[in-house]
Amino acid sequence: MRLYKIRSIMLRDMMILKKSKIRFIESFYFPITTVLIWGLFSLYSKAFSLEAGMLVLAVNILWSFAYLAQSVTNILIMEDVWSDSFKQVILTGVSQFEYLTARILVSILNSVAVLAIMLGMAYYIFGMTIIAENFAGILMLSAVTITGSIGLAVIISAMIIGLGREYAFLSWSAMQLFVFFSLPFIPLAAAPQVLQYISQIMPYTAVFEGARAIVTTGSVPPPALYKGFAIAAAYIIVSLPFYRHIFERARRNGNLVRLA
Repeated sequence: MRLYKIRSIMLRDMMILKKSKIRFIESFYFPITTVLIWGLFSLYSKAFSLEAGMLVLAVNILWSFAYLAQSVTNILIMEDVWSDSFKQVILTGVSQFEYLTARILVSILNSVAVLAIMLGMAYYIFGMTIIAENFAGILMLSAVTITGSIGLAVIISAMIIGLGREYAFLSWSAMQLFVFFSLPFIPLAAAPQVLQYISQIMPYTAVFEGARAIVTTGSVPPPALYKGFAIAAAYIIVSLPFYRHIFERARRNGNLVRLA
């Protein structure tokens, strides 16, 4: 891959994010208000259950982080489609992986910056001291989250390229389903049997399990981290050849032109 091509697309995307009010709202407004909403709930819940409020806040922070890390990649691609600039970008000689890598890197920079803001708010405004007490665990859970989100973003990108622009809704809707099956607020054993089987292969099940453990026990169980990294890495390993296959097939059968 050519770094100058990736850098050029990244600079273009950052300029779009900076100038677009809609992108600013999606990237900062919703995550920040999410922290405020559930942070206030955690303050209220101290009267009867401190752990419950902190658990909900911790899960929502990682949920917002996961959504940003995935959706920004896919929405930037859809921006090219909606603005009819997809064809022009591809005609510059950018390869399919250079095109995708630039979007993933911009998404990582954007989502990590927002995560830092959310964690800072949770610590300084709402007294979520477990962030400082187990910062290494938070970082590990964040790494698992962003790894799984990248794999999911690649899969969704391939699906949109293969199925067409009318499936753009997957950019912002797919995450909800994956989070649901990852059981964010309940332990695996408390879920119906069918959900237990499905959650085993979800990229965020171990992340939410680790978040709940940090709140309740003060540490992340190593098995949850190992399992989380393994599943998140599997998503990336599967997603890359899938993306390449779909992209090349779309180029051959004309779907790529119709997308542009």
